[in-house]
Amino acid sequence: MKTKFQKNIKRISTLVIMLLTIPALLFAETVGIFSDNSVPQIKFAANDVKSALESKGFKVEMNELSKLKSGYSNKKIVIALQSDKKIIKLFTEVGGKVIDGLGEQAYTLQTTTQKQSSYWVFGGDVNGAMYGGLQLAENITFDGLSGTYNEQVSPDFKQRGVKLNLPMDRRVPTYSGYMGNTSTQYAVENVWDMKFWEAWFDQQARNRYNVLSVWVHHPFPALVKVPEYEKACLPSIEGFFGYADPTLTLEKRIAFWRQVMTYAHNRGFSFYFFCWNVCAEYAEDMYPGVITEKEDNPTTIDYLSKSMKALLETYPELDGFGISAGDNMKLPKDSRGPWTWKAYGQAAYEYALANPDRKFTMIHRGLGAGILKLYEDWGPITKLPNMKFEYSVKYANAHMYSTLTPKWYETDMKDAADAGQKTWLTLRNDDYFYMDMGDPEFVRGYLKNIPYRQVINSFNIGSDIYHPTRTYWCKDTTMNGQLEIQRNWYIQMLWGRTAYNKNISDDVFKKHMALRFPQVSSEILFKAWALASRQLPKVQELTQGSWGLDAHWYAEASLYPNDGNSNFRFLNDFMGTEVARASSSNLCSVAKSASGTCGTAKTTYQLADEMEADALKALALIKDLKSQGDAKLEVKLNNIKQLSYLGIHFAYKIRAATFKKANQTESAREAMGSAYCWWMKYVNSMDAMYKGNRFRTVEIKPDWHYADAWQLKDYTDLGGVGIPDCK
Repeated sequence: MKTKFQKNIKRISTLVIMLLTIPALLFAETVGIFSDNSVPQIKFAANDVKSALESKGFKVEMNELSKLKSGYSNKKIVIALQSDKKIIKLFTEVGGKVIDGLGEQAYTLQTTTQKQSSYWVFGGDVNGAMYGGLQLAENITFDGLSGTYNEQVSPDFKQRGVKLNLPMDRRVPTYSGYMGNTSTQYAVENVWDMKFWEAWFDQQARNRYNVLSVWVHHPFPALVKVPEYEKACLPSIEGFFGYADPTLTLEKRIAFWRQVMTYAHNRGFSFYFFCWNVCAEYAEDMYPGVITEKEDNPTTIDYLSKSMKALLETYPELDGFGISAGDNMKLPKDSRGPWTWKAYGQAAYEYALANPDRKFTMIHRGLGAGILKLYEDWGPITKLPNMKFEYSVKYANAHMYSTLTPKWYETDMKDAADAGQKTWLTLRNDDYFYMDMGDPEFVRGYLKNIPYRQVINSFNIGSDIYHPTRTYWCKDTTMNGQLEIQRNWYIQMLWGRTAYNKNISDDVFKKHMALRFPQVSSEILFKAWALASRQLPKVQELTQGSWGLDAHWYAEASLYPNDGNSNFRFLNDFMGTEVARASSSNLCSVAKSASGTCGTAKTTYQLADEMEADALKALALIKDLKSQGDAKLEVKLNNIKQLSYLGIHFAYKIRAATFKKANQTESAREAMGSAYCWWMKYVNSMDAMYKGNRFRTVEIKPDWHYADAWQLKDYTDLGGVGIPDCK
């Protein structure tokens, strides 16, 4: 039986609990957000600010910008254009200092304290206002509404793009027609999912990207019905794994892509399609022997020209179209520009003449066609005020994670700069698919070293052998289904945010880590991630002179294709490689290191020591970090381990190759034994997390232990017996 005292204690405790559980909003401070909700970009940013405030316990009033008065009594946040004289006047009345000359995509973020604390975002244009609003939302998420913000930011790279190779149907493939590629098969359904695109554009706008190019061999059968070639239009969409949508008629497909393009614009993006040549998938099936993938077929040229015109007429929201002249053409280099002009340029030119209010950009890849000749071939279009003609260069071949100063297309870039020709750079990440690279130092150095900035209009980051939409390869099925840009959020953020604001602080990335993973020290996680990420670019800088293409090497699996089969990169392969054309680390090759003729260049022995030391530091830093049940943190901690294991494996393999080249067999055998042991650590970890996979050029089959016997062969070929002792 309870005493009177015990009953009173219980009543008091109950009262305290009730008081503590009264909704916080009853006591929350109110903050007013004033913005023009008729502008989608600004509305998007304002909603992010609202969510950030509410997460910190504030009550939010959403108000139209036109309703802002000087007498508003609560704290307020204002998102406006610098050209809005009424808002500028209210801003200066409370002590704000106007900054003139905000340019395209630029913003200023300022705090005033007269009468009441207020936070003001002014954009040079609507996209600048959006980026400023997104920055303020991020600041609030990190620090609440306690900070004082006074900054002005302009974009370093005006165009910050993503390149997505995506199939539109099992009959309309992307590069290079390998529909057996697992990611290609999964991509088809996502390509036709508006929720996928909405989430994609929302996230990448926060990452400050503003260009999307979708690359398809021959996109027209999915997009338009071409006069005189009506049978070349897909009746519906067919994919894989049981996916098919017979309701996706041409009319619905047109409405879908117009919706995608409009949504892209509402997040500050320009939208482009790219194609390869000569490709005519599905069209040649519907017109056998009439439409062919032959450059000398006039019917093919006529079909493509009419397709280009139909595309322009059907999609007024489309910002541009890109052309390749180098992947499926046999014409001499100087004859390819005239062919692409007849197939695409002439139709675009005639359309532009008839529609002078339509702005459009044609982008011609330099692969297989030099800029100076192209400028002559496409001359008429370069003189139109409503039509832009721009150039595209494959800046680092397939491996952007290598030297900071790739020189693969130096001559083409110089020619473009001399001609004043605006140029796009393709940055090919055929390096990191499973693992999430996280080294801000590398990203800053890479972007800083891009030459001819006066003509560089855009960069586009993407891969050819992997087509990322949603994750599908995790053995923990709860991880599947998320967008790949969400799974690899850090690598996406690093490039987009740094390209927009070259002065972005490491503290921003650390705060994002702390927000996502509060269980661990963000300082430790940040440092370990950076150290673990430095090995793969170093080994690729050592080998890129020989292995510059995706067909030469996929480093996460140490594979390359040959005669349709996946082949392993053995020790002998490393012995003969050449260093990247312009090694930013002043590396010396394996052969010269072995012969002692490197001079002042860094030897492969020194390189291996650096790689091993950084990776071991990363492993030591995260040794005591625990995920505490957070599956996504567990993935990232394992990611850092995997990067480190693979890096140390390559360090020992580089040593072994150098020792073998120097005829030091015993040292080579010992190093290769260690390389085998670290490889086993790597694949044991990868196999625990990931399924096998088929990419465009290589296959991880049947699982991540596909290469164990090959690794062992490198050891036994040096006289090793049995399996190395991996204690």
